[in-house]
Amino acid sequence: MECIIVGAGGREIAVEVERKRVRNINLRVRADGSVHVSAPSRVPMKKIEDFVLSRAAWIAEKTAAAEAREKFSFVAEGYVPFLGRRLPLTVTAGERVRVTAADDGVNVCAPSPESADKAVSKWLLNRAKEVLPALFAEAQAETNGRFGAPVQPRVVRMRARWGCCERTKRLIKLNALIVTAPEECVRYVCLHELAHLERAGHDAEFHALLEELCPGHRALKRRLDAECLRRLPQI
Repeated sequence: MECIIVGAGGREIAVEVERKRVRNINLRVRADGSVHVSAPSRVPMKKIEDFVLSRAAWIAEKTAAAEAREKFSFVAEGYVPFLGRRLPLTVTAGERVRVTAADDGVNVCAPSPESADKAVSKWLLNRAKEVLPALFAEAQAETNGRFGAPVQPRVVRMRARWGCCERTKRLIKLNALIVTAPEECVRYVCLHELAHLERAGHDAEFHALLEELCPGHRALKRRLDAECLRRLPQI
């Protein structure tokens, strides 16, 4: 795979270049901070380099944000985000890891802050598997059968996307981390992936359909990113 080195943010950043069957040059900073660009095979390398260099400031900003996300800690924050609520987090020292939760907060017994964070992540993953399918079913019911037979969701860990639609399998995967977002943002993700059953890409027609299903979806996406991107590695 080809690579472009970009000077950004006072350092050198490697950008992977992949030739694919795409129409445009697409630049992406993954959740782990790695940078990837895909481009049509017919586009000259010089044009790809010029495009990447023109986005140097954006690359620096996004890679710095990705690195900062790696440092996120529920223990340091002092609360557990859950469907828009901030549940106070209490941590006590103990050799046996244990999590107990109630409406007024979450209590964790663990030998270290690191193990407490892992325990909270596991608890959130389990809660996500319990509550997200029901929220997905509610969003799907709003479409009044527009997309055919009901689609069953699968809640999984994802490092770079909030959801994924596998059209041929009629399978929608939801990032477990969205359980830390407000319910209206969860609804947005569900409707976004359902819309992909009708429109595969993110063209104007797709966004028009999504706006019909979920008015104000762009604002909800910005809110979701603002609240949850920094927590991506945690679940």
